[in-house]
This record gives sequence, C-alpha cells and structure tokens, in this order.
Amino acid sequence: MERRLVLIGHYPPPVVLEPRQSLVEAMIALDQRGVRHGLVADEEGKLVGILSIRKILGAIRRGYDSGGIYKALSSTRVEDVMWRAPPKVVVGEFSVEDVVYIMSRLNIGAVAVVDKENRLLGVVSEKHIAGIMALSDIHVAVHEVMTRTPHTVTNASRIIDAIRVMDEYRHRHVPVTGSDGRLEAMITARDVLDYLSVEENLARLRRGDDSVVEEPVTRIAVGEPATTRPEEDLGRALRLMRRRGISGLPVVDEEGHVLGLVTERDVVTKLPKLIGIELFYDYAKARLYVARVVS
Repeated sequence: MERRLVLIGHYPPPVVLEPRQSLVEAMIALDQRGVRHGLVADEEGKLVGILSIRKILGAIRRGYDSGGIYKALSSTRVEDVMWRAPPKVVVGEFSVEDVVYIMSRLNIGAVAVVDKENRLLGVVSEKHIAGIMALSDIHVAVHEVMTRTPHTVTNASRIIDAIRVMDEYRHRHVPVTGSDGRLEAMITARDVLDYLSVEENLARLRRGDDSVVEEPVTRIAVGEPATTRPEEDLGRALRLMRRRGISGLPVVDEEGHVLGLVTERDVVTKLPKLIGIELFYDYAKARLYVARVVS
C-alpha cells in the first residue's frame, strides 16, 4: 500500500540550532522567528534534538534562584537541555495520522521531518494540525478538552512569578486575574521571550541585574485578551485563535471568572483520544493537500 505524507509544516524549519549554541542565542533565535521549538542538527545537517521554549524558561527560573539569569543562559548549551533523539517521521513513509498519533501519545507539540539518512527537512507543529482543524466546526465543546482550573497569577504578581508557573506546571499560557478573580490579561511564554530578548533588557541581565524579571506581570501581559466559553464549538475557538494570532484562549463564565484554558496543544493531544485518531483525521483530510512522495 502506498504511503503518503501531507504537505503541512515548515520546510525547512524556521529555526535550526547547533548543539553547542548557548541558550541566550537559542532564546533570541526563537524570539526572532516567533516559534516555540528549535530543531537541533549536527554539522552534517542530521537531526540530534529538539529544544522547546519551556527549557529556556526553566533555565531562566534556575538562574534567578541562583543569582544569575544571564550566567545560566550563557553557560547552558542547547545540547545540555534539548530532547535527544526526539520523535521524527521519515518523508514518504509516514502520514498525517502518524504525526497526530505521535503528538497525542507523547503529549508533544512538534515532530521533525527527516529523510532516510536522518537529515533534517522540516517540522510539523501543533499549530499546523490545529490550523487544519480550524477550517470547520468540530462538534466538540471547548470544555471537553480544556485544562480545568488552570494555574493563574494576579495583577500584583511579578514576571518571575509567571515564569515559575510556566516552568513548574508546563504551561505556556497563564491567565492574569484581578483581586476579584476575574480575568484581566494573559501572559505567554512568547511574551517572556519577547521581553527578555530586547537589547535593553539583555544588557541588564548581562550586568547581573535580574530585577528585570521582578517587574509587574502587567508590563508585558496582554490586557483584555480574547476568550471563549465552555460550551463553544472547538472549531470556532480555533478560528478565533487564528484570527488573533494566538495559540491559547482562557475559558470564562458569564462574570469573567477563569474556568479553564484551551490551547492548540489540547486539540492535538486530547481530541484524538476523545474521538479517536481516525475520526480526528476524517474531520480534516478533505481539506488537506496530499501529494505522492517519489522516492
């Protein structure tokens, strides 16, 4: 039976890192390209790992706790914290169902695409899969896949407090609430990288001034964020994410209290388990361009 690969993803990957690069360099590269994962390749262009934005946040937190964020970022190499031998698919031998299965089973947001010699060709991320699913209503309510009662910070919290939540609970999105518990803003891992990659803030970190992350979280959080309701169709929530250029939505009640959080990761990792891999694929396959891969 002929196998087919859906032509989705980035070819080549937007960020390819070297194993010996520092996390400072990796942070800047991810920020400049606006992505969450950096593929790591050796001198021959062969895949050796994947670096996620969460690993950088973890290094920032450890650096702050030990009295030197910049030292931690500059002394830590990509190879020290990357996922070695990450999941991958070989071009021409795997289908989109295989990619979805890997993401759902391992709860990950990116799968590398390589050739038969393990040379890096591209990457398929949760954003690509979720973008396909946003093309139509899914007939699954947001509350069926959302993360319930997510960890939040308040408008009196500091940036480092949000970083701690992201690192400890593996969140990239953290709702910011007021004293009354109602949603006021949203801070994301991307917001943190954008903030710390600004040259003025990098210069402060180089001087050992870690107070840069002690600023109020409201300085970089997005106020009046887009929201969704628990009974909303998941496909409509995804379309709202695409229109706003975001990857997660707080789920609120009529009074604005946070009930949950729904992200592209939830769609890719939870929905297939809820409705089945085959049905998940059936929702989208009519809208995909599938091309024969010639060996």
